[in-house]
Amino acid sequence: MSFFSVDGLMMRFGGLTALDNVSFEVDRGMIFSIIGPNGSGKSTAFNCISGIYQPTAGKVSFEGEGISGRAPHHIARLGIARTFQNIELFNTETTIDNLMLGRHQHMRSGIWSGVTMVGRATKAAREEIRNRERVQWIIELLDLCSRA
Repeated sequence: MSFFSVDGLMMRFGGLTALDNVSFEVDRGMIFSIIGPNGSGKSTAFNCISGIYQPTAGKVSFEGEGISGRAPHHIARLGIARTFQNIELFNTETTIDNLMLGRHQHMRSGIWSGVTMVGRATKAAREEIRNRERVQWIIELLDLCSRA
C-alpha cells in the first residue's frame, strides 16, 4: 500500500480532456514533483487531488483510503491542500497572524467558545497558545524570524 496514489485520473471539461488516465504513487518520505509546460494539466491534477474539482473518473487515495469526491476542507484536514501562485497575505497583519489563519483546520474551539462560558474560554485560550507555539516553530523552521 502506497502512502499516496492517483489511479486512472481523468478530467473532462465538455469536449476537452484535461487529464487522461493519470496514475502515480508516492511512498512516505519520497520527494515527488509534477512538471510540464503551461496547459499540460498540472493545476487540474492538483485541483482534483485537493477536492476543488471532482474528477470525471479515477481514484485518489491517501494512506490506503479513497479521498476522491470528498470536500476540500475534509481533504485539507488530512494535510493535503492546494496553494495558489497569486497568494494574498494581509499586509497589516504579522507573519504569525497570517500563519495562524491556516491553523483553523487544526483548532476545535470556535468563536462561540470564547464568548459563551468561562471554562470554554479557558480551553479556547489554551488551544490558541498551542497553535501560536506551533506557528512560532514553523517560523523558526523556515527561518522567517526576521519577518515575524
